[in-house]
Amino acid sequence: MSSNKWLPILLILLGGALLLTMVVFSLFGFPQPDQKSDLALPPQLGGYSLSKQITGSSAVSEFTELHGKNLAVQGGVKGIYGEWGAATVWVAEAETETAARQLLTDMEAKIAEGRSPFTPHASMVVNDRTIYVLDGMGQSHFYFLSGKALIWLAANTSIAVQALQDALNFYQ
Repeated sequence: MSSNKWLPILLILLGGALLLTMVVFSLFGFPQPDQKSDLALPPQLGGYSLSKQITGSSAVSEFTELHGKNLAVQGGVKGIYGEWGAATVWVAEAETETAARQLLTDMEAKIAEGRSPFTPHASMVVNDRTIYVLDGMGQSHFYFLSGKALIWLAANTSIAVQALQDALNFYQ
């Protein structure tokens, strides 16, 4: 056979391979860069391992109960660290980073009214990120933004500094 006879067969095989590739990608999706979800939880905080997590609508329902109103969140997750809850993290995901900033601003204003069980302290800036610091209910509390997520960390005072550092390292 001459090379002119192989050309149509080669083009048909190439077209078939291309079609098969397109079908596979349409069924299984295109590979995405390795990204950590805003709703992920650190495996450890303050030396304690994640012992329980609540996700999805259950977590969002818990946020609603805590605040007594519906919040503009799309998803959420709560992580409890240590057998007796040495640390707890709540992650509320908003639709956009702007919406997350609005949640933070609303929370800051509500706490400033003075009717919450939390006593605010001076905020601090770590790596260009503002961390709000509070005390209350026998623990140290911190909240901050990470992309579209508002993170709230509650930790026993003995591990609070390390738990905050672990959380900041995880939610960069």
